[in-house]
Amino acid sequence: MSLWDLLLRRTSSGSPRVPSLLSRIEARLPADGGPGLLPATAPEEATEEKRLGDRFAAETHLLGRREGRFFTTARRLAAIASAARRRDPEELREAVEGVAPWELPELLETLAQRSDVAGPALAEAGRRLAAQATDYATLAAAIACLSLGLREEDRELLMIAGRSPALAGVCALALEKLRADEVDAALVGLAEAGAGLSRSMALERLALRHLEEPAGFRDLAPRALELAASIEDPLERAWAAVPLLEAARAEELLADAPELAGAVVACLESVSRGGWNGGPGPGLARLPGASRAALAAIDSASLPETSRRRAAAAVLDARPMPAGAVRVAAEKLTGGRA
Repeated sequence: MSLWDLLLRRTSSGSPRVPSLLSRIEARLPADGGPGLLPATAPEEATEEKRLGDRFAAETHLLGRREGRFFTTARRLAAIASAARRRDPEELREAVEGVAPWELPELLETLAQRSDVAGPALAEAGRRLAAQATDYATLAAAIACLSLGLREEDRELLMIAGRSPALAGVCALALEKLRADEVDAALVGLAEAGAGLSRSMALERLALRHLEEPAGFRDLAPRALELAASIEDPLERAWAAVPLLEAARAEELLADAPELAGAVVACLESVSRGGWNGGPGPGLARLPGASRAALAAIDSASLPETSRRRAAAAVLDARPMPAGAVRVAAEKLTGGRA
C-alpha cells in the first residue's frame, strides 16, 4: 500500500470522485526508476501542468510590483486560521481557492507572521488536503501549508509531487523548511528525481542558498552543474544556470576538473541572452560569475577545443555582449565570429 493510500484512508470525509492528483502523479513514475514523469494521459492535464510550471517560473522571477499581484485578504487569512484550528482539509480547500501556485510564497510569508496560525496544525490540514486534492492549484496550496510543520514522513510526498513542473517550485520551497544541514541533500535529491523544468527549479533553489557563501557550495557544484547541463531545453536550463554560475565559481572548478567543461559551457549557452532577446535571465554581460567562467573556459589550454569555441560563441552571441577581457578572448579565438 502506497503512502497516498494510507493518507486517503486517514481521511474519511470529502473523498474525491476522481482519483487524487497525487495518485495520478505516482502512476506516472517511470517503471525503470528513471527521473521525471511519464506524460499525463489526459491532454488537458498535460497542458495545464506545463502551463502552470512555466507560469510559476516566470512569475516568481518578476521584480517589483506586477499587474494582477496577489493580495492576501483578511477574510482569507481568517478562513485559513480557522481551517488550521480545526485541522479541516475541506475548510482549507475553500480558504485557498483561487490562490495561484506562484502566489503561495507571499501567502506563506504572511501566515508565518500571524500568531493565530499554528504551523503544525495548518500542516496537518494541508497534509490531509494533499491526499484529497484533484487539481494542481489545490495540491500546491496544500503542500505550501504542509511546509509550515514539515515532518520526515512528508519527504516521499514532496519527492514525488516535485517531479511535476507545476509543483516542483512549491516542493523545493517546502524542502527548505527542513533542518539546515538536510536541505542541500534534499534539493539535490529533488533535482535528481526531476527532469526538465522540475530539475531546474530544484537546482535554482539549491544555488540561491549559496550565493552569499559560495565557498560552502564547492563540493555540491560539480553535481549541480552536471544535472543542469542534462536539461535539454536551454530556456528551462537557464533558470538553474543563472544562479549556479554565480555560486559555483566555475573558473576554479575548471582548473581542477576540466571534465566539467561540457557542463559549464552548456550553462553558459543557456544564460547568454537577456530576457528581451529570447532568454529568461539578465544576460551573460550582467552575470559576473558567468563572465569569469566564460573567460576561464576560453583561455584554458587544457579544455577541448570544441568547448573553448562554444564558450566563445556564447560570449559573442550574448545580448548584451560582455565587454573587456572576455570579449577580447572570444574574438581572438574565433576571429570575431559567433
